[in-house]
Amino acid sequence: MGITLGSWNMNIWVEYFRHELGLTNTPAQIREQDKWIKPDSKDIHKRFCQDMDDAIRFAKSMTKQGYHATIKTDGVV
Repeated sequence: MGITLGSWNMNIWVEYFRHELGLTNTPAQIREQDKWIKPDSKDIHKRFCQDMDDAIRFAKSMTKQGYHATIKTDGVV
């Protein structure tokens, strides 16, 4: 699985988890910034992809469903 560059094989995967908002109820005029809530490692899912186009398509789909998605590789793209 992955992209082959000569004799070297590069893996591409998407890590995704449910994005929880760290906001309290405030009026729109004084809305606070969203705070980063670090996910538990058991809540992070991984999906390996054949190529970067598949990874981008999957990450966009998961983002639309309310997940935070990050494309990762074990090499330079």
